[in-house]
Amino acid sequence: MLAALLTLCTLLAGTPAAAHEIGAERQVFVQVFEEHLDIAVFYLEAPGARSGLLLSRFDVNGDGKLQGPEADLAGRELIGRMLGGLQFEVPGERPRATAPEIKVEVRQGRVAAAAMVSYALPALQAEATRTVIVRALSGDVLESEVRLLAGGALLPADAASSPGQLPSALRRGEEIQARFVATADALPGDDDSEAPAE
Repeated sequence: MLAALLTLCTLLAGTPAAAHEIGAERQVFVQVFEEHLDIAVFYLEAPGARSGLLLSRFDVNGDGKLQGPEADLAGRELIGRMLGGLQFEVPGERPRATAPEIKVEVRQGRVAAAAMVSYALPALQAEATRTVIVRALSGDVLESEVRLLAGGALLPADAASSPGQLPSALRRGEEIQARFVATADALPGDDDSEAPAE
């Protein structure tokens, strides 16, 4: 799954413009379900000194690629940069995180990485709502493209939480917040079985 997501990330990023050649790019996809929260982070390090340093440190066999143990080590190094300055909050709930899955590749001189992490949450009952906040801290935080989406039996709880209405650019000191509601007819256990006749 991460390989497909990394390919999508590279396609979405397109050809790096001159303005982006000295920095990095980050995209964050958050999908909210009735029992969990999935976060995918895509990170592209521009060609240049930082990509070169990563390759010199982790490309042990000198083939210009990061594979196997090389990619694992590079991923551990990159995860701090990939998530740096970002906070994910579900107010009133305590998500339990799984270890992130990380994939790293080198494409056209750029180090590209994808990380996926899932957070377990208490199951929502019908018509209950869940709020999710993605926050960029103050300071030197990489501007990010963020998408907050409903999954499973959830729908946006209001017009402001629909994908077309949410801001997509997250800059330092800003946050993006959305509310989702569990729809009764889509929750597990609602199999449309007929009620007993009276």
